[in-house]
Amino acid sequence: MRISRLSSESRYFSDITRHETQDRLRVHITDADKKRWEVPYNLLAREQPPPLKKSLGKSKGELFTASEYSGNELIFSYTSDPFSFSVRRKSNGQTLFNTSSDESDPYGNLVFKDQYLEISTKLPLSAAIYGLGENTQPNGIRLQPNDPYTIYTTDISAINLNMDLYGSHPVYMDLRNEGGEANAHGVLLLNSNGMDVFYRGSSLTYKVIGGVFDFYFFGGPTPLAVVDQYTAFVGRPAPMPYWALGMLSL
Repeated sequence: MRISRLSSESRYFSDITRHETQDRLRVHITDADKKRWEVPYNLLAREQPPPLKKSLGKSKGELFTASEYSGNELIFSYTSDPFSFSVRRKSNGQTLFNTSSDESDPYGNLVFKDQYLEISTKLPLSAAIYGLGENTQPNGIRLQPNDPYTIYTTDISAINLNMDLYGSHPVYMDLRNEGGEANAHGVLLLNSNGMDVFYRGSSLTYKVIGGVFDFYFFGGPTPLAVVDQYTAFVGRPAPMPYWALGMLSL
């Protein structure tokens, strides 16, 4: 599924949405006029989007209306003007990601410029969010409201607090218990540019200095299933060799 529309800067961008497995949904948003930097496809094997076509959506009359795209577990829906999208769980209708905004939200609509990207999602206050590394946070891996999270690899010692470390992992796990029903899902933004992520408790905002929006949603519904689905995509961790554990007594 591919859509195109006019952005706020009079530039077209294109979107491809695909259910890659029954538990994994990809939403890829890029510039329809020119190629932008992405994580190299030979480093992380994945399906490449269709070739860019400048002829897509060249008039406002060709804009798409609100639509929906359903898979086995995750449902993608979007509105064309202003562009926003959401991802819902099919089994219970729970909204996992929603980029729409209104006057009451502390953020605006999607921004897609040459060297600045911004997108936000609404979140329930009851959600427990974990991830967005590598950095040293005094409160551990659970995100705390109003704490900024910068993902920018600086290779600094882990003895310092509130510092970025060796790796960039713009992925989080969302744990929820609503109405006595516990569910978990994961969200990966596959973008290697530096970014700030602002978590406010009721929303989460990405501010990125380049690249594309290449989102992967992992349906879970358990934390173990999320980890399994995520590592099936990015690669399984390798076991440590015995010699790395130090001297062993025989």
